[in-house]
Amino acid sequence: MMMRVLTCTLCLTHDCTLRCRYCYAGRKYSHAMSRETARKAIDICMGEARRLGWGADISFFGGEPLLEWELLQWCCDYVTEHAAGMVVPPRFGITTNGTLLTPERLEWMAERDFLIGLSLDGSPAMHDINRCRADGSGSHDDVARALELFEQHPTIRSKVICVVSPNNVHLLSQGVQWLAAHYSGEIGLNLDFWSEWTDEQFEVLSAQCRLVAEQVLQSYREGKPVKLCNFESKILAHVQSNDCEESCMKCRIGEREIAVSVDGNFFPCSRLIGEGDNPELNFGNVNEGIHRARQHRIIAERGNATPACKLCALRSRCMNSCGCTNYASSGHINQVSPFLCCSEKLFISLADELAETLYAEGNPAFLRRFYPGCQE
Repeated sequence: MMMRVLTCTLCLTHDCTLRCRYCYAGRKYSHAMSRETARKAIDICMGEARRLGWGADISFFGGEPLLEWELLQWCCDYVTEHAAGMVVPPRFGITTNGTLLTPERLEWMAERDFLIGLSLDGSPAMHDINRCRADGSGSHDDVARALELFEQHPTIRSKVICVVSPNNVHLLSQGVQWLAAHYSGEIGLNLDFWSEWTDEQFEVLSAQCRLVAEQVLQSYREGKPVKLCNFESKILAHVQSNDCEESCMKCRIGEREIAVSVDGNFFPCSRLIGEGDNPELNFGNVNEGIHRARQHRIIAERGNATPACKLCALRSRCMNSCGCTNYASSGHINQVSPFLCCSEKLFISLADELAETLYAEGNPAFLRRFYPGCQE
């Protein structure tokens, strides 16, 4: 059984260096978390992890969290100084647009084994459609410099987050091709569930994902696999089907994450903080602590109440229980939208075709990744 971990995600600021068109994190303005709020949040989250006998991860979110670099450093020092009694040492993570990442900051984070999630939407053409500066100009050049810094620190833990929206989906295969040429780590395609997708746009998504699957297939055949999480997670969920309880498909919204707004309000997931004032999703604050009744209501409501999903053979490999994705696409943490259903079936189908082909070919890189006990 894997060690359970409670993630404490601190939204350090509402401000940002960019003005991305699909941003779900609320309006951008100069409003940062106070050191006192951060201290109280950390105390509560680490205390909760100790009570449960779990590990603890501390993650930083925004806006752009690197705008509050000194506060971020202080938080990490405070966590390290007060880690006594934890079952394992806390780990750190950050989601950043990379525009304020410097060699010195990356070195500091590398020394503390940060996991860095970099928001970069593929090629310049794909990225600049949505990820803009305040004046409307594209930001790809500034963000892509972070990949060069990653290359200088090969031990850094990192992941690229590529958001796919209705207005840039036609460039998806080009975007993945660009990323694969400039980055060797994990790539996650995050569909923009906050937007409306037409049937025509889904057809474009299907065609582009098939092209991406062909790119991934070729990369395995060349011995340099593109690590696309959307396919790998589906394959792993099949290979590790006997461990469904800890599967990466299982969402534990309201239980394994406490996301803290700038003002110290608690939410069940970082993607649901928004403006930090939604009473439907709030379950406490740093001054009053965790409101157990509200937390238990969220836990009781989470999962999937969509009748059709209960009969689906793919349900154990699907994101149908992901509370924040459900909320973004349907308005309810336990209701699956038609678009989520179709997109998940698409990724599972393509992942299965990819896996069946590579398994039949006896591809060494594929077997090492997914069947380490097999002889090549």
